[in-house]
Amino acid sequence: MRRLMGYMRPYRGRLILGMLAGAAFGVISGAFPKGVELVFSKLFEGGERPEFHIVALTAFAIPCYFAIRGLMSFVNSYYMNWVSSRMLRDIRIELYEHLQNMSLDFFVRRRVPKLIRRVHNNTSMIQNSLVVLVGDLVKQPVTIIAAITVLAYIDLWFSVFALILGMLCWIPMRHFGRKVRLASRAEDQSDGALLGLLHESFNNVRVVKVYLLERIFSERFRRATHRQMTRSMYFKRQREAIAPLIELIGSLGIAAALIYVYASDISTSEFLAVVAGFLMLYDPLKRLGRWYVQAQRVLTISERVFQIMDTEPSPVERSSGLEIEHFRDSIRFEGVHLRYNDRNEALTDINLTIPQGSVCALIGPSGAGKSSLVSLLVRFYEPTAGRVLIDGRDLSEMSVQSVRRLIGLVTQETFLFADTVANNIACGKPDATREEIVEAARRAHAHEFLEDLPQQYDTVLSDRGQNLSGGQAQRIAIARAFLKNPTILVLDEATSALDAESEHHVQEAMTDLMRGRTVIVIAHRLSTLKSVAQFVVMQHGRIVEIGRHDELVNRGGLYRRLYDLQVV
Repeated sequence: MRRLMGYMRPYRGRLILGMLAGAAFGVISGAFPKGVELVFSKLFEGGERPEFHIVALTAFAIPCYFAIRGLMSFVNSYYMNWVSSRMLRDIRIELYEHLQNMSLDFFVRRRVPKLIRRVHNNTSMIQNSLVVLVGDLVKQPVTIIAAITVLAYIDLWFSVFALILGMLCWIPMRHFGRKVRLASRAEDQSDGALLGLLHESFNNVRVVKVYLLERIFSERFRRATHRQMTRSMYFKRQREAIAPLIELIGSLGIAAALIYVYASDISTSEFLAVVAGFLMLYDPLKRLGRWYVQAQRVLTISERVFQIMDTEPSPVERSSGLEIEHFRDSIRFEGVHLRYNDRNEALTDINLTIPQGSVCALIGPSGAGKSSLVSLLVRFYEPTAGRVLIDGRDLSEMSVQSVRRLIGLVTQETFLFADTVANNIACGKPDATREEIVEAARRAHAHEFLEDLPQQYDTVLSDRGQNLSGGQAQRIAIARAFLKNPTILVLDEATSALDAESEHHVQEAMTDLMRGRTVIVIAHRLSTLKSVAQFVVMQHGRIVEIGRHDELVNRGGLYRRLYDLQVV
Protein backbone atom coordinates (compact mmCIF):
# COMPACT_ATOMS: atom_id res chain seq x y z
CA MET A 1 0.00 0.00 0.00
CA ARG A 2 2.92 2.34 0.72
CA ARG A 3 4.23 1.68 -2.77
CA LEU A 4 0.82 2.47 -4.24
CA MET A 5 0.58 5.69 -2.28
CA GLY A 6 3.99 6.66 -3.65
CA TYR A 7 2.32 7.40 -6.98
CA MET A 8 0.36 10.17 -5.25
CA ARG A 9 3.50 11.99 -4.10
CA PRO A 10 3.79 14.23 -7.20
CA TYR A 11 0.26 15.48 -6.51
CA ARG A 12 0.53 15.87 -2.75
CA GLY A 13 -0.62 19.53 -2.87
CA ARG A 14 -4.09 18.66 -4.13
CA LEU A 15 -4.05 15.46 -2.06
CA ILE A 16 -3.48 17.45 1.15
CA LEU A 17 -6.15 19.96 0.13
CA GLY A 18 -8.64 17.13 -0.42
CA MET A 19 -7.73 15.49 2.88
CA LEU A 20 -8.09 18.78 4.76
CA ALA A 21 -11.55 19.16 3.22
CA GLY A 22 -12.32 15.62 4.38
CA ALA A 23 -11.13 16.43 7.88
CA ALA A 24 -13.30 19.57 7.91
CA PHE A 25 -16.24 17.44 6.77
CA GLY A 26 -15.59 15.04 9.65
CA VAL A 27 -15.42 17.82 12.24
CA ILE A 28 -18.60 19.47 10.93
CA SER A 29 -20.44 16.13 10.84
CA GLY A 30 -19.22 15.12 14.31
CA ALA A 31 -20.41 18.42 15.76
CA PHE A 32 -23.97 17.77 14.56
CA PRO A 33 -25.20 16.24 17.87
CA LYS A 34 -24.08 19.32 19.80
CA GLY A 35 -25.90 21.50 17.30
CA VAL A 36 -29.07 19.47 17.86
CA GLU A 37 -28.75 19.91 21.60
CA LEU A 38 -28.22 23.68 21.29
CA VAL A 39 -31.17 24.16 18.92
CA PHE A 40 -33.66 22.23 21.05
CA SER A 41 -32.43 23.66 24.36
CA LYS A 42 -32.65 27.25 23.12
CA LEU A 43 -35.93 26.95 21.25
CA PHE A 44 -37.94 24.49 23.29
CA GLU A 45 -36.52 24.22 26.80
CA GLY A 46 -36.02 27.87 27.77
CA GLY A 47 -39.44 28.20 29.38
CA GLU A 48 -40.30 31.29 27.35
CA ARG A 49 -41.28 31.52 23.73
CA PRO A 50 -38.17 32.64 21.76
CA GLU A 51 -38.28 35.76 19.65
CA PHE A 52 -38.84 35.38 15.91
CA HIS A 53 -35.39 36.63 14.87
CA ILE A 54 -33.76 33.91 16.98
CA VAL A 55 -35.92 31.24 15.33
CA ALA A 56 -35.20 32.73 11.87
CA LEU A 57 -31.44 32.80 12.47
CA THR A 58 -31.54 29.22 13.76
CA ALA A 59 -33.58 28.08 10.75
CA PHE A 60 -31.18 29.87 8.39
CA ALA A 61 -28.19 28.25 10.13
CA ILE A 62 -29.47 24.75 9.29
CA PRO A 63 -29.10 25.01 5.45
CA CYS A 64 -25.84 26.94 5.96
CA TYR A 65 -24.52 24.03 8.02
CA PHE A 66 -25.44 21.47 5.36
CA ALA A 67 -24.13 23.74 2.57
CA ILE A 68 -20.72 24.00 4.20
CA ARG A 69 -20.73 20.26 4.95
CA GLY A 70 -21.68 19.50 1.33
CA LEU A 71 -19.00 21.86 0.00
CA MET A 72 -16.32 20.11 2.06
CA SER A 73 -17.57 16.74 0.80
CA PHE A 74 -17.44 17.99 -2.82
CA VAL A 75 -13.90 19.40 -2.46
CA ASN A 76 -12.74 16.17 -0.85
CA SER A 77 -14.31 13.97 -3.53
CA TYR A 78 -13.17 16.16 -6.45
CA TYR A 79 -9.52 16.30 -5.45
CA MET A 80 -9.41 12.62 -4.57
CA ASN A 81 -10.72 11.85 -8.07
CA TRP A 82 -8.25 14.32 -9.57
CA VAL A 83 -5.27 12.74 -7.83
CA SER A 84 -6.37 9.14 -8.43
CA SER A 85 -7.01 9.80 -12.13
CA ARG A 86 -3.49 11.09 -12.63
CA MET A 87 -2.13 8.25 -10.57
CA LEU A 88 -4.00 5.80 -12.84
CA ARG A 89 -2.47 7.50 -15.87
CA ASP A 90 1.05 7.24 -14.42
CA ILE A 91 0.69 3.57 -13.43
CA ARG A 92 -0.70 2.65 -16.84
CA ILE A 93 2.10 4.43 -18.70
CA GLU A 94 4.80 2.91 -16.50
CA LEU A 95 3.29 -0.58 -16.80
CA TYR A 96 2.88 -0.34 -20.58
CA GLU A 97 6.40 1.01 -21.13
CA HIS A 98 7.77 -1.74 -18.90
CA LEU A 99 5.94 -4.37 -20.95
CA GLN A 100 7.34 -2.85 -24.15
CA ASN A 101 10.85 -3.62 -22.87
CA MET A 102 10.13 -7.29 -22.15
CA SER A 103 11.52 -10.03 -24.39
CA LEU A 104 9.40 -12.11 -26.74
CA ASP A 105 9.77 -15.02 -24.35
CA PHE A 106 7.85 -13.05 -21.70
CA PHE A 107 4.85 -12.72 -24.04
CA VAL A 108 5.11 -16.34 -25.17
CA ARG A 109 4.71 -17.47 -21.54
CA ARG A 110 1.73 -15.22 -20.82
CA ARG A 111 -1.66 -14.88 -22.43
CA VAL A 112 -2.27 -11.53 -24.11
CA PRO A 113 -5.78 -10.99 -22.62
CA LYS A 114 -4.37 -11.26 -19.09
CA LEU A 115 -1.78 -8.61 -19.87
CA ILE A 116 -4.50 -6.38 -21.33
CA ARG A 117 -6.51 -6.90 -18.16
CA ARG A 118 -3.53 -5.86 -16.03
CA VAL A 119 -2.96 -2.67 -18.04
CA HIS A 120 -6.60 -1.61 -18.38
CA ASN A 121 -9.04 -3.32 -16.03
CA ASN A 122 -6.81 -3.78 -12.96
CA THR A 123 -5.46 -0.24 -13.04
CA SER A 124 -9.02 1.12 -13.39
CA MET A 125 -10.12 -0.91 -10.39
CA ILE A 126 -7.19 0.46 -8.39
CA GLN A 127 -8.14 4.01 -9.32
CA ASN A 128 -11.84 3.57 -8.51
CA SER A 129 -11.01 1.98 -5.17
CA LEU A 130 -8.46 4.60 -4.22
CA VAL A 131 -11.05 7.34 -4.68
CA VAL A 132 -13.02 5.67 -1.89
CA LEU A 133 -10.01 4.70 0.21
CA VAL A 134 -8.20 8.03 0.26
CA GLY A 135 -11.43 10.02 0.43
CA ASP A 136 -12.66 8.12 3.48
CA LEU A 137 -9.21 7.69 5.04
CA VAL A 138 -9.51 11.06 6.80
CA LYS A 139 -13.19 11.91 6.47
CA GLN A 140 -14.75 8.95 8.28
CA PRO A 141 -12.26 8.55 11.18
CA VAL A 142 -12.42 12.29 11.90
CA THR A 143 -16.23 12.11 11.86
CA ILE A 144 -16.14 9.23 14.36
CA ILE A 145 -13.61 10.96 16.61
CA ALA A 146 -15.52 14.24 16.51
CA ALA A 147 -18.86 12.53 17.21
CA ILE A 148 -17.45 10.56 20.17
CA THR A 149 -15.79 13.72 21.52
CA VAL A 150 -19.09 15.60 21.36
CA LEU A 151 -20.88 12.66 23.00
CA ALA A 152 -18.23 12.70 25.75
CA TYR A 153 -18.94 16.38 26.31
CA ILE A 154 -22.65 15.64 26.59
CA ASP A 155 -22.37 12.37 28.51
CA LEU A 156 -19.00 10.73 29.26
CA TRP A 157 -20.24 7.22 29.97
CA PHE A 158 -22.30 7.06 26.85
CA SER A 159 -19.30 8.06 24.72
CA VAL A 160 -17.30 5.20 26.32
CA PHE A 161 -20.10 2.83 25.36
CA ALA A 162 -20.09 4.20 21.81
CA LEU A 163 -16.33 3.67 21.60
CA ILE A 164 -16.68 0.03 22.68
CA LEU A 165 -19.34 -0.53 20.01
CA GLY A 166 -17.02 0.99 17.43
CA MET A 167 -14.28 -1.45 18.44
CA LEU A 168 -16.73 -4.34 18.12
CA CYS A 169 -17.32 -3.34 14.52
CA TRP A 170 -13.67 -4.23 13.80
CA ILE A 171 -14.38 -7.95 14.36
CA PRO A 172 -16.55 -8.55 11.23
CA MET A 173 -14.35 -6.17 9.23
CA ARG A 174 -11.27 -8.22 10.07
CA HIS A 175 -12.95 -11.59 9.53
CA PHE A 176 -14.57 -10.87 6.19
CA GLY A 177 -11.68 -8.71 4.98
CA ARG A 178 -9.40 -11.76 4.73
CA LYS A 179 -12.06 -13.70 2.85
CA VAL A 180 -12.60 -10.82 0.47
CA ARG A 181 -8.92 -10.77 -0.42
CA LEU A 182 -8.91 -14.47 -1.30
CA ALA A 183 -12.21 -14.14 -3.17
CA SER A 184 -10.86 -11.17 -5.12
CA ARG A 185 -7.92 -13.25 -6.36
CA ALA A 186 -10.23 -16.03 -7.55
CA GLU A 187 -12.54 -13.52 -9.27
CA ASP A 188 -9.58 -11.90 -11.03
CA GLN A 189 -8.38 -15.27 -12.32
CA SER A 190 -11.80 -16.18 -13.69
CA ASP A 191 -12.11 -12.77 -15.37
CA GLY A 192 -8.74 -13.32 -17.04
CA ALA A 193 -9.79 -16.79 -18.26
CA LEU A 194 -13.00 -15.36 -19.70
CA LEU A 195 -11.12 -12.64 -21.60
CA GLY A 196 -8.66 -15.24 -22.86
CA LEU A 197 -11.44 -17.37 -24.28
CA LEU A 198 -12.99 -14.36 -26.05
CA HIS A 199 -9.64 -13.37 -27.53
CA GLU A 200 -8.95 -16.92 -28.69
CA SER A 201 -12.31 -17.46 -30.37
CA PHE A 202 -12.39 -14.06 -32.13
CA ASN A 203 -8.73 -14.21 -33.15
CA ASN A 204 -9.16 -17.64 -34.73
CA VAL A 205 -12.64 -17.13 -36.14
CA ARG A 206 -11.75 -18.73 -39.51
CA VAL A 207 -10.61 -21.96 -37.85
CA VAL A 208 -13.67 -21.96 -35.58
CA LYS A 209 -16.03 -21.69 -38.53
CA VAL A 210 -14.24 -24.10 -40.89
CA TYR A 211 -14.04 -26.83 -38.26
CA LEU A 212 -17.56 -26.14 -36.92
CA LEU A 213 -16.29 -25.35 -33.44
CA GLU A 214 -19.03 -22.82 -32.62
CA ARG A 215 -20.87 -25.18 -30.28
CA ILE A 216 -17.66 -26.24 -28.50
CA PHE A 217 -16.58 -22.64 -27.91
CA SER A 218 -20.09 -21.68 -26.82
CA GLU A 219 -20.00 -24.45 -24.22
CA ARG A 220 -16.57 -23.33 -23.04
CA PHE A 221 -17.79 -19.76 -22.81
CA ARG A 222 -20.88 -20.86 -20.89
CA ARG A 223 -18.74 -22.74 -18.35
CA ALA A 224 -16.26 -19.86 -18.03
CA THR A 225 -19.08 -17.34 -17.58
CA HIS A 226 -20.74 -19.52 -14.93
CA ARG A 227 -17.41 -19.90 -13.09
CA GLN A 228 -16.83 -16.14 -13.24
CA MET A 229 -20.37 -15.46 -11.99
CA THR A 230 -19.96 -17.94 -9.10
CA ARG A 231 -16.67 -16.42 -7.95
CA SER A 232 -18.01 -12.91 -8.38
CA MET A 233 -21.04 -13.69 -6.23
CA TYR A 234 -18.82 -15.25 -3.55
CA PHE A 235 -16.77 -12.05 -3.49
CA LYS A 236 -19.90 -9.89 -3.29
CA ARG A 237 -21.36 -12.11 -0.55
CA GLN A 238 -18.28 -11.64 1.63
CA ARG A 239 -18.21 -7.91 0.91
CA GLU A 240 -21.90 -7.28 1.55
CA ALA A 241 -21.98 -9.31 4.79
CA ILE A 242 -20.10 -6.59 6.66
CA ALA A 243 -22.70 -3.80 6.41
CA PRO A 244 -25.61 -5.77 8.00
CA LEU A 245 -23.37 -6.89 10.89
CA ILE A 246 -22.29 -3.32 11.56
CA GLU A 247 -25.94 -2.24 11.34
CA LEU A 248 -26.78 -4.91 13.93
CA ILE A 249 -24.08 -3.64 16.28
CA GLY A 250 -25.32 -0.08 15.70
CA SER A 251 -28.89 -1.09 16.48
CA LEU A 252 -27.69 -2.56 19.79
CA GLY A 253 -26.21 0.85 20.55
CA ILE A 254 -29.49 2.61 19.80
CA ALA A 255 -31.38 0.12 21.98
CA ALA A 256 -28.89 0.67 24.76
CA ALA A 257 -29.25 4.43 24.30
CA LEU A 258 -33.02 4.23 24.84
CA ILE A 259 -32.59 2.19 28.01
CA TYR A 260 -29.87 4.53 29.25
CA VAL A 261 -31.98 7.62 28.61
CA TYR A 262 -34.98 6.03 30.32
CA ALA A 263 -32.88 5.18 33.39
CA SER A 264 -31.12 8.56 33.47
CA ASP A 265 -32.46 11.94 34.28
CA ILE A 266 -31.49 13.84 31.15
CA SER A 267 -33.28 16.51 29.17
CA THR A 268 -35.02 16.08 25.85
CA SER A 269 -32.33 18.06 24.06
CA GLU A 270 -29.59 15.81 25.53
CA PHE A 271 -31.62 12.75 24.51
CA LEU A 272 -31.94 14.00 20.94
CA ALA A 273 -28.23 14.88 20.89
CA VAL A 274 -27.28 11.35 22.01
CA VAL A 275 -29.52 9.76 19.35
CA ALA A 276 -28.16 12.15 16.70
CA GLY A 277 -24.64 11.23 17.78
CA PHE A 278 -25.36 7.55 17.25
CA LEU A 279 -26.89 8.25 13.87
CA MET A 280 -23.79 10.25 12.90
CA LEU A 281 -21.58 7.33 14.00
CA TYR A 282 -23.60 4.75 12.11
CA ASP A 283 -22.75 5.84 8.54
CA PRO A 284 -18.98 6.36 9.11
CA LEU A 285 -18.68 2.96 10.79
CA LYS A 286 -20.48 1.27 7.91
CA ARG A 287 -18.31 3.12 5.39
CA LEU A 288 -15.15 2.10 7.26
CA GLY A 289 -16.30 -1.51 6.98
CA ARG A 290 -16.54 -1.13 3.21
CA TRP A 291 -13.25 0.80 3.29
CA TYR A 292 -11.42 -2.14 4.84
CA VAL A 293 -12.90 -4.57 2.32
CA GLN A 294 -12.01 -2.25 -0.55
CA ALA A 295 -8.45 -1.99 0.78
CA GLN A 296 -8.10 -5.78 0.65
CA ARG A 297 -9.26 -5.76 -2.97
CA VAL A 298 -6.81 -3.01 -3.88
CA LEU A 299 -3.96 -4.96 -2.29
CA THR A 300 -4.84 -8.07 -4.29
CA ILE A 301 -5.01 -6.21 -7.60
CA SER A 302 -1.91 -4.14 -6.87
CA GLU A 303 0.09 -7.29 -6.15
CA ARG A 304 -0.61 -8.55 -9.67
CA VAL A 305 0.27 -5.22 -11.29
CA PHE A 306 3.50 -4.86 -9.31
CA GLN A 307 4.48 -8.46 -10.06
CA ILE A 308 4.75 -7.47 -13.72
CA MET A 309 6.53 -4.21 -12.91
CA ASP A 310 9.07 -6.12 -10.80
CA THR A 311 9.87 -8.56 -13.62
CA GLU A 312 13.26 -7.62 -15.00
CA PRO A 313 13.07 -6.50 -18.65
CA SER A 314 15.06 -8.37 -21.25
CA PRO A 315 17.22 -7.56 -23.07
CA VAL A 316 18.59 -5.17 -20.46
CA GLU A 317 19.08 -1.69 -21.92
CA ARG A 318 22.26 -0.23 -20.47
CA SER A 319 22.23 3.47 -19.69
CA SER A 320 25.69 3.75 -21.28
CA GLY A 321 24.87 1.59 -24.31
CA LEU A 322 26.94 2.32 -27.39
CA GLU A 323 25.20 3.91 -30.35
CA ILE A 324 25.95 2.18 -33.64
CA GLU A 325 25.12 4.19 -36.76
CA HIS A 326 26.89 2.22 -39.50
CA PHE A 327 27.74 -1.36 -40.31
CA ARG A 328 31.02 -1.77 -42.17
CA ASP A 329 32.65 -5.15 -41.53
CA SER A 330 30.77 -8.28 -40.45
CA ILE A 331 28.22 -9.97 -38.21
CA ARG A 332 29.76 -12.68 -36.07
CA PHE A 333 28.30 -15.36 -33.79
CA GLU A 334 30.92 -16.73 -31.36
CA GLY A 335 30.08 -19.88 -29.39
CA VAL A 336 26.43 -18.87 -29.10
CA HIS A 337 23.96 -20.93 -27.08
CA LEU A 338 20.28 -20.11 -26.53
CA ARG A 339 17.85 -21.74 -24.14
CA TYR A 340 14.19 -20.77 -23.69
CA ASN A 341 13.33 -21.13 -19.99
CA ASP A 342 14.15 -24.67 -18.87
CA ARG A 343 13.59 -26.29 -22.24
CA ASN A 344 16.26 -27.89 -24.39
CA GLU A 345 18.70 -25.58 -26.09
CA ALA A 346 17.32 -23.89 -29.22
CA LEU A 347 20.89 -23.09 -30.38
CA THR A 348 24.09 -24.90 -29.51
CA ASP A 349 27.64 -23.66 -30.12
CA ILE A 350 26.89 -21.43 -33.11
CA ASN A 351 29.99 -20.01 -34.80
CA LEU A 352 29.23 -18.03 -37.94
CA THR A 353 30.57 -14.98 -39.77
CA ILE A 354 28.45 -13.01 -42.26
CA PRO A 355 30.53 -10.41 -44.14
CA GLN A 356 29.09 -6.98 -44.86
CA GLY A 357 27.36 -6.82 -48.23
CA SER A 358 26.92 -10.60 -48.56
CA VAL A 359 23.80 -12.72 -48.82
CA CYS A 360 23.49 -15.59 -46.35
CA ALA A 361 20.75 -18.21 -46.55
CA LEU A 362 19.68 -20.15 -43.45
CA ILE A 363 18.44 -23.58 -44.53
CA GLY A 364 17.06 -26.46 -42.54
CA PRO A 365 13.93 -28.29 -41.44
CA SER A 366 11.36 -26.67 -39.15
CA GLY A 367 12.65 -26.27 -35.62
CA ALA A 368 16.29 -26.24 -36.72
CA GLY A 369 16.92 -22.87 -35.03
CA LYS A 370 16.92 -20.50 -38.00
CA SER A 371 14.45 -17.98 -36.55
CA SER A 372 16.15 -18.23 -33.15
CA LEU A 373 19.44 -17.21 -34.74
CA VAL A 374 17.86 -14.15 -36.34
CA SER A 375 16.06 -13.30 -33.05
CA LEU A 376 19.44 -12.95 -31.36
CA LEU A 377 20.62 -10.53 -34.03
CA VAL A 378 17.49 -8.39 -33.65
CA ARG A 379 17.92 -8.66 -29.85
CA PHE A 380 14.54 -10.23 -29.20
CA TYR A 381 16.51 -12.52 -26.87
CA GLU A 382 19.93 -12.54 -25.23
CA PRO A 383 22.30 -15.51 -25.75
CA THR A 384 22.47 -17.96 -22.87
CA ALA A 385 26.21 -18.16 -23.61
CA GLY A 386 28.53 -16.77 -26.23
CA ARG A 387 28.46 -13.43 -28.06
CA VAL A 388 26.87 -11.81 -31.10
CA LEU A 389 29.04 -9.07 -32.57
CA ILE A 390 28.64 -6.36 -35.20
CA ASP A 391 31.93 -4.92 -36.43
CA GLY A 392 33.67 -6.62 -33.51
CA ARG A 393 31.45 -5.04 -30.83
CA ASP A 394 29.21 -7.11 -28.58
CA LEU A 395 25.50 -6.42 -29.15
CA SER A 396 24.89 -6.53 -25.38
CA GLU A 397 27.01 -3.40 -25.03
CA MET A 398 25.03 -1.51 -27.66
CA SER A 399 21.78 0.42 -27.47
CA VAL A 400 18.91 -1.87 -28.48
CA GLN A 401 17.31 0.89 -30.54
CA SER A 402 20.48 1.68 -32.47
CA VAL A 403 20.89 -2.01 -33.39
CA ARG A 404 17.30 -2.32 -34.56
CA ARG A 405 17.57 0.85 -36.63
CA LEU A 406 20.07 -1.02 -38.81
CA ILE A 407 17.77 -3.98 -39.43
CA GLY A 408 14.75 -4.46 -41.66
CA LEU A 409 12.59 -7.52 -41.05
CA VAL A 410 9.99 -9.13 -43.29
CA THR A 411 8.50 -12.26 -41.75
CA GLN A 412 6.43 -15.12 -43.03
CA GLU A 413 3.49 -13.97 -40.91
CA THR A 414 2.37 -10.48 -41.84
CA PHE A 415 1.77 -8.04 -38.99
CA LEU A 416 -0.44 -5.10 -39.92
CA PHE A 417 -2.12 -2.60 -37.61
CA ALA A 418 -5.74 -1.42 -37.59
CA ASP A 419 -4.69 1.84 -39.22
CA THR A 420 -4.42 3.36 -42.69
CA VAL A 421 -2.35 1.69 -45.37
CA ALA A 422 -0.05 4.72 -45.46
CA ASN A 423 0.61 4.54 -41.71
CA ASN A 424 1.27 0.79 -41.92
CA ILE A 425 3.91 1.35 -44.60
CA ALA A 426 5.34 4.35 -42.69
CA CYS A 427 6.22 2.09 -39.74
CA GLY A 428 9.54 1.75 -41.55
CA LYS A 429 10.04 5.51 -41.41
CA PRO A 430 7.50 7.44 -39.30
CA ASP A 431 8.44 10.84 -40.76
CA ALA A 432 8.18 9.68 -44.40
CA THR A 433 6.41 11.86 -46.94
CA ARG A 434 3.48 10.59 -49.00
CA GLU A 435 5.76 10.49 -52.06
CA GLU A 436 8.23 8.21 -50.25
CA ILE A 437 5.41 5.92 -49.10
CA VAL A 438 4.02 5.64 -52.65
CA GLU A 439 7.51 4.95 -54.05
CA ALA A 440 8.06 2.17 -51.52
CA ALA A 441 4.69 0.65 -52.48
CA ARG A 442 5.64 0.81 -56.16
CA ARG A 443 8.91 -1.02 -55.56
CA ALA A 444 7.02 -3.70 -53.63
CA HIS A 445 4.49 -4.00 -56.49
CA ALA A 446 1.70 -2.90 -54.14
CA HIS A 447 0.79 0.47 -55.66
CA GLU A 448 -1.54 -0.97 -58.30
CA PHE A 449 -3.92 -2.74 -55.92
CA LEU A 450 -3.71 0.08 -53.34
CA GLU A 451 -5.00 2.52 -55.94
CA ASP A 452 -8.11 0.32 -56.29
CA LEU A 453 -8.96 0.45 -52.56
CA PRO A 454 -11.92 2.70 -51.53
CA GLN A 455 -9.73 5.40 -49.94
CA GLN A 456 -6.49 4.23 -51.58
CA TYR A 457 -3.59 4.86 -49.17
CA ASP A 458 -6.00 6.27 -46.56
CA THR A 459 -8.00 3.04 -46.38
CA VAL A 460 -8.19 1.80 -42.79
CA LEU A 461 -7.27 -1.86 -42.44
CA SER A 462 -9.07 -4.22 -40.11
CA ASP A 463 -7.28 -6.10 -37.34
CA ARG A 464 -4.19 -7.82 -38.76
CA GLY A 465 -5.19 -6.62 -42.24
CA GLN A 466 -7.94 -9.20 -42.65
CA ASN A 467 -9.68 -7.09 -45.32
CA LEU A 468 -6.71 -7.79 -47.63
CA SER A 469 -5.58 -10.98 -49.30
CA GLY A 470 -2.50 -12.70 -47.96
CA GLY A 471 -0.40 -11.59 -50.91
CA GLN A 472 -1.55 -7.98 -50.63
CA ALA A 473 -0.80 -7.87 -46.91
CA GLN A 474 2.66 -9.33 -47.53
CA ARG A 475 3.46 -6.72 -50.16
CA ILE A 476 2.54 -3.94 -47.73
CA ALA A 477 4.97 -5.47 -45.23
CA ILE A 478 7.63 -5.59 -47.95
CA ALA A 479 6.94 -1.94 -48.82
CA ARG A 480 7.53 -1.15 -45.14
CA ALA A 481 11.00 -2.70 -45.43
CA PHE A 482 11.70 -0.79 -48.65
CA LEU A 483 10.86 2.47 -46.89
CA LYS A 484 13.11 1.78 -43.91
CA ASN A 485 16.04 1.17 -46.30
CA PRO A 486 17.98 -0.88 -43.73
CA THR A 487 21.66 -1.77 -43.71
CA ILE A 488 20.87 -5.35 -42.70
CA LEU A 489 17.85 -7.06 -44.25
CA VAL A 490 16.26 -10.20 -42.78
CA LEU A 491 13.79 -12.08 -44.99
CA ASP A 492 11.89 -14.88 -43.25
CA GLU A 493 10.01 -16.64 -46.06
CA ALA A 494 9.11 -13.14 -47.24
CA THR A 495 7.50 -14.23 -50.52
CA SER A 496 5.72 -17.32 -49.26
CA ALA A 497 2.24 -15.75 -49.50
CA LEU A 498 2.63 -14.45 -53.05
CA ASP A 499 1.36 -16.00 -56.25
CA ALA A 500 3.83 -16.85 -59.01
CA GLU A 501 3.43 -13.58 -60.91
CA SER A 502 3.64 -11.37 -57.82
CA GLU A 503 6.60 -13.37 -56.56
CA HIS A 504 8.43 -12.78 -59.83
CA HIS A 505 7.94 -9.01 -59.58
CA VAL A 506 8.81 -8.89 -55.89
CA GLN A 507 11.94 -10.98 -56.42
CA GLU A 508 13.11 -8.41 -58.95
CA ALA A 509 12.42 -5.62 -56.47
CA MET A 510 14.15 -7.63 -53.73
CA THR A 511 17.23 -8.02 -55.90
CA ASP A 512 17.37 -4.24 -56.22
CA LEU A 513 16.83 -3.75 -52.49
CA MET A 514 19.44 -6.38 -51.55
CA ARG A 515 22.16 -4.81 -53.66
CA GLY A 516 24.94 -3.44 -51.45
CA ARG A 517 23.31 -4.67 -48.24
CA THR A 518 23.87 -7.54 -45.88
CA VAL A 519 20.98 -9.96 -46.29
CA ILE A 520 19.97 -12.96 -44.19
CA VAL A 521 17.36 -15.13 -45.88
CA ILE A 522 15.37 -17.84 -44.13
CA ALA A 523 13.76 -20.05 -46.72
CA HIS A 524 12.52 -23.56 -47.30
CA ARG A 525 12.13 -23.24 -51.07
CA LEU A 526 15.68 -23.37 -52.38
CA SER A 527 14.47 -22.34 -55.84
CA THR A 528 13.77 -18.81 -54.54
CA LEU A 529 17.37 -18.26 -53.42
CA LYS A 530 19.57 -16.36 -55.85
CA SER A 531 22.82 -14.41 -55.45
CA VAL A 532 23.55 -16.28 -52.22
CA ALA A 533 27.17 -16.10 -51.06
CA GLN A 534 26.83 -18.85 -48.47
CA PHE A 535 24.28 -21.38 -47.36
CA VAL A 536 24.16 -22.18 -43.65
CA VAL A 537 22.46 -25.52 -43.07
CA MET A 538 21.03 -26.04 -39.58
CA GLN A 539 19.59 -29.01 -37.76
CA HIS A 540 18.58 -29.45 -34.08
CA GLY A 541 19.95 -26.00 -33.21
CA ARG A 542 23.39 -26.63 -34.68
CA ILE A 543 25.16 -25.62 -37.87
CA VAL A 544 25.86 -28.83 -39.78
CA GLU A 545 27.03 -27.41 -43.12
CA ILE A 546 28.31 -24.12 -44.56
CA GLY A 547 29.20 -23.45 -48.19
CA ARG A 548 28.06 -22.48 -51.67
CA HIS A 549 25.32 -24.30 -53.50
CA ASP A 550 27.54 -26.45 -55.72
CA GLU A 551 29.84 -27.34 -52.83
CA LEU A 552 26.99 -28.51 -50.65
CA VAL A 553 25.33 -30.47 -53.44
CA ASN A 554 28.57 -32.33 -54.13
CA ARG A 555 29.08 -32.98 -50.44
CA GLY A 556 25.93 -35.11 -50.30
CA GLY A 557 24.80 -34.04 -46.82
CA LEU A 558 21.56 -32.59 -45.46
CA TYR A 559 21.52 -29.77 -48.01
CA ARG A 560 21.72 -32.28 -50.87
CA ARG A 561 18.81 -34.26 -49.43
CA LEU A 562 16.66 -31.12 -49.09
CA TYR A 563 17.62 -30.01 -52.60
CA ASP A 564 16.82 -33.40 -54.16
CA LEU A 565 13.41 -33.48 -52.45
CA GLN A 566 12.49 -30.12 -53.98
CA VAL A 567 13.92 -30.84 -57.42
CA VAL A 568 11.98 -34.07 -57.63
